[in-house]
Amino acid sequence: FDGIERVAREAVDRMLNFHMEHVGVNCANTAEAETCAKICREAFSFETNELPVSYFAGEGLEFMKDGGRGTNGHIAIRTNSVDRAVYHLARRGIEVDMSTAQYNDDGSMRFIYLKEEIGGFAYHLVRR
Repeated sequence: FDGIERVAREAVDRMLNFHMEHVGVNCANTAEAETCAKICREAFSFETNELPVSYFAGEGLEFMKDGGRGTNGHIAIRTNSVDRAVYHLARRGIEVDMSTAQYNDDGSMRFIYLKEEIGGFAYHLVRR
């Protein structure tokens, strides 16, 4: 039975295809977020992109203009299906904060935060 359980979990993990999308860093204000993004651009040649609530530096760093969820920031985890991920995470004892859910036009979930922080970071799932 242990072997069957292991194979089943591996199949679910392959289907969900979890990968880290980006790390969000909580900054005190817009100026600090912009400065952090500019430093990454100058140091690492990362392209920067300003969004309404943050600056991105490269593909993996997001500097939040006015703080955000999580003590230190957030970590975005990409998955093939947020709906299926929520179901399977619940079976693993991980709760989500349904008040943060965002949906696509077809009704499928595209975004949601986990209920608890891990290591001072909030985690959210985002659809691939």
